[in-house]
Amino acid sequence: MHTLAFSLLATAMMAQEGAPATQAIKLPVAATSSITLDDTLKQRVSSRNLTGPPLSLQELSQLLWSAQGENRPNRRTVPSAGARYPLELYVIVANSRALAEGVYKYSPKDHSLTKVKDGNPKSILEKTAGRQAWIIEAPAVFLVSGVYSRLEDRYGPFLAERWTYWESGAAVQTMTLKVAALGLGATVVGGAIDWDSLHAALGLPENEKLNMMLPVGRIKR
Repeated sequence: MHTLAFSLLATAMMAQEGAPATQAIKLPVAATSSITLDDTLKQRVSSRNLTGPPLSLQELSQLLWSAQGENRPNRRTVPSAGARYPLELYVIVANSRALAEGVYKYSPKDHSLTKVKDGNPKSILEKTAGRQAWIIEAPAVFLVSGVYSRLEDRYGPFLAERWTYWESGAAVQTMTLKVAALGLGATVVGGAIDWDSLHAALGLPENEKLNMMLPVGRIKR
């Protein structure tokens, strides 16, 4: 009896050790930049030759805030139909001093990250990126998903889906501008991805639908 109890306790402890941390990681306040919007637009390009080192916590903070952060109480940096905010934002990061590798979910309200799964861009995306092998070389891969039900009760299923994609585009656009302002590189990925397999690999809820990806890193010279 004692042997069985000890075995069960040891198994539970090992499971806890291997499980992702659930404690929220508070991000630093997103810093302001002196670069003008015109200059940012001029510098925005699509870059696929991405490399490390991994993004700093400050860089992650600025990118996440630009896409879905709150810029006033209960309102975000991108417009949303009826302020229903159907988007969820994730980032897969390679190991760095600032953040352990894994999949993290962003909380706009708290401006924080919570780890939801172990792994890194290569281990998670290698089988779903298809011929776009450059994606797994990025030290950070941002993913946007939508929860249509947040809009359906007011606008119906057709508009809910359309406006979720529209809002995803707005969020990714603001992030690409911040990428340019930070001197980083990125390219928006919307196709040629096995989205269903990626959804399963990430273990996302059934009511979320992945629709956009943005690999971000240093531009390989």
